[in-house]
This record gives sequence, structure tokens and C-alpha cells, in this order.
Amino acid sequence: MRNVGRADPPGLWQAGDVTALMGIATRLKLARLIHIVADEGDAVGPVARASYAGGADAVMLDEGLAEVVFDDSAQAGLDAITEAARATQGLTAYFGRPVRAASLSPDLFLLADDEADPARTRRIVGEWTLIGRRCNEKEEIEAALAHADVDFLVVGPGLRLIRHTAELAPAHDPKSKPWFAVGGITIESLPAVIRGGAMRAAVGGAITRASNPEAAAMAMKDILREAWNADPRMEAVTASAFGPSPNLSFGKPVTPPPTDLRL
Repeated sequence: MRNVGRADPPGLWQAGDVTALMGIATRLKLARLIHIVADEGDAVGPVARASYAGGADAVMLDEGLAEVVFDDSAQAGLDAITEAARATQGLTAYFGRPVRAASLSPDLFLLADDEADPARTRRIVGEWTLIGRRCNEKEEIEAALAHADVDFLVVGPGLRLIRHTAELAPAHDPKSKPWFAVGGITIESLPAVIRGGAMRAAVGGAITRASNPEAAAMAMKDILREAWNADPRMEAVTASAFGPSPNLSFGKPVTPPPTDLRL
């Protein structure tokens, strides 16, 4: 597995400094809720602000397999998400093609193309963007978990795939890559998703189409938080997000020179 800790730019996080901004890999490890939004022009900003305010850890601009040729909407959409993220130190995310991600520079990038090579994608998007793989089949889950350049997974739809991922990469195992259940998840179905073994979820319409997106995000985040806190094994996952405690070494003691020097 690639050491995702190196995706934290130097100086962003130091153990013990609770006022410092947490690095991207740390925030991903602690994330529970991703909100996926379509590129709908001026509507992206208000929805993103409401979602972050409600507790979403990341907002993901979804362009899927849109054409490679850029227009201004993708940049404007991610700019709006980035601006909204500042208030909560939320993660910015993008679902599409590597060439677009390289220009947009999101914190998280979810590959839309099943044939895309994560290693080549790493060279395109750079070191500080974490790469995710959308997994719709068991074989894709297994390949993504084994690939050194895949940092997180989005798995679904269906409890069959969620249970399979939970067997291979238990959410309570600090060594497991972060993975998010996806596929039409609503506030009513989220408890069943959690019982299937997921501790993280990626949702779209359940927040976007809600009469109050902030309240919807808050309700889903609360369910995930309660599930996380109810399982004592998740404490190890939280601790692992910050890495091992630093060991300070001061070297050998220096013997002071004698005070009575005779030349």
C-alpha cells in the first residue's frame, strides 16, 4: 500500500498542535460523509455551503465521463466548493477524468473511467491529490484495495458489495483503506448500510434534493458519527489518522569543557 501519509504537504500538521490545519490524508481517514453534487452552475456554491455546514467532510463535483475539453463551469464549480470548504476545513473532491483533475487540483479525485490506470493518473494529478476508485464489482474492489496508487474507494450500489468490502477491508481496521458506500443512500437506508459494515457514505440526492440540505447533511452525519462512536474499535482508526506519536531524540549529552584551563 502506498503511504498516504506523504500526501500531507509538509508543515500542515504537527502532532500536538491542535490549532494547525490537518493534512489531506488525515482528514480523509477521519471522513464519514461525502456529498456528491452535479455541475449545475450557480447552484453548486449554496448547496456546498449548506452541506459543509451540516457536517459533510467533502463535497465532490460530479462530471463523470464528460468530454475532456474544458469549459468554465467545472472550474467555477470547484472554485465554489473550495470557497465553501474554507469555513470548515472540508475536503474538495472531483469525479471525472485525470486531465480535468490535474487542472482543478482537488484534494480528492475519483476516477470515472474504469480503464484508467491509477499509477498513470498519479503522474498526471500530482502528489498531493488523493486518488479514489469507483467500484461496482467485487473484482474492482479487490483490485483497488491491492493497488498502491489507490488511496480510497467508493463502493456500490448494493449491500452485496458493501459486505464484500467490509470482509476484505474492515472499517475498524486502521490498516484498511478508507471506503465509502454509495448508491442511492437515503437517511432511511443508511442504518442498513452501516449494519452491512460501512462506516462512511457518499450520497447525492438525499442532500441535494432535500428541502433543507444543511439539515439533511447533519442528520446523515449524526447517524454515521453515532455508529462510529458506538464501536470502540473505531478509536484505533481515529488514532491512526494522526500517525505514531513522535519520538524525540536529543543525541548524546555534551560534556562541558573544564573551567580551569592551563595553557
